[in-house]
Amino acid sequence: MRNVVLSIAILAAFVATAEPRRVALVVQNHTSDAPTLPMTAFADTLTSRLSGKTFRVVNPHNVIGVDQNRTAKGELMPDASAQEIGRMLDAEGVVTASIQEFTGEDIGVPAIAHTLKVRLALNLADAATGETICGIDGVEFSKNYTAEKVKSDTATLYEGLMHLAAAKASEKFLAKVAAAGWNPVATAERVNVNFTCNIQGADVKIDGVAMGTAPALVGVPKGVHNLRVEYPFCVPYSVKASFVEGQTYNIVLQLDATGRERFKSETLFAETVDRIRKTGATDDYVRRTLADGTSQYWKNSGVKIDHGEVKDLKLDPPGGSETVAPKSPTVDQLMEKARGM
Repeated sequence: MRNVVLSIAILAAFVATAEPRRVALVVQNHTSDAPTLPMTAFADTLTSRLSGKTFRVVNPHNVIGVDQNRTAKGELMPDASAQEIGRMLDAEGVVTASIQEFTGEDIGVPAIAHTLKVRLALNLADAATGETICGIDGVEFSKNYTAEKVKSDTATLYEGLMHLAAAKASEKFLAKVAAAGWNPVATAERVNVNFTCNIQGADVKIDGVAMGTAPALVGVPKGVHNLRVEYPFCVPYSVKASFVEGQTYNIVLQLDATGRERFKSETLFAETVDRIRKTGATDDYVRRTLADGTSQYWKNSGVKIDHGEVKDLKLDPPGGSETVAPKSPTVDQLMEKARGM
């Protein structure tokens, strides 16, 4: 009996002093693209609930997959395996959180109320082996609401249910991980590599994993990897490269056919990107603004790229007040400057 008590005490001491395991968080939406679900809010709650004694989420500000509702079909899957994601982000494991169903149900015949339902799954994969360690399924329902309430407060109700589902699923998932006794192996040697680009804010991907935007200092596993740098209206830059400590990659992106037709030159394009950034816009906001030439971003901006003149730039970035950039040169002036360089 004494030996059993001693073993329990040793195990408790080990659990109390064990370092949190580094994990990357991947959020996926497998539902219909009809509802615009608050995936970022869902990811935020998961990050805060999972981070603690068991896990340390290593990509809280760049959770993979949260942009999926901004795409035409509402789905953006990471194009990298658990091993690649873990290796790139120096994570010991990858936690995948997927929304499998988000529906509404009528209560009563005829309906006297309406409730929302979300079904989700959380899984943990070992980054070294790719093996799935454990996982859970969960279903949560909202309170009963009138149809009018659901229609008038859709965004608020969706977000509330997503937060609730993330919180309850996290608690159940952490208990499952503890019972699994996961013991990941050591990660590979890492080196620091600098990435710069003629277009500030270009996406840097290594082995299919988003590593941030240029300019960036990135820690990556030493050795040969697939490097890809992308930006709207530009031809992607792709190369297989061998990374060693202290390297610097200076990437020059060129406009694709659509970009050249619209912006005429890389110089004008870079200047346009820079002017949008100076309004206080984030890299993501700049990319979305550029990518959708018919959107309200451009209609409200005062920018008339397609008509040979660039007027004052006026945008209202999310979370910031409206600002006005200094008077900009015309397209002809910019092209003349480019020819003289």
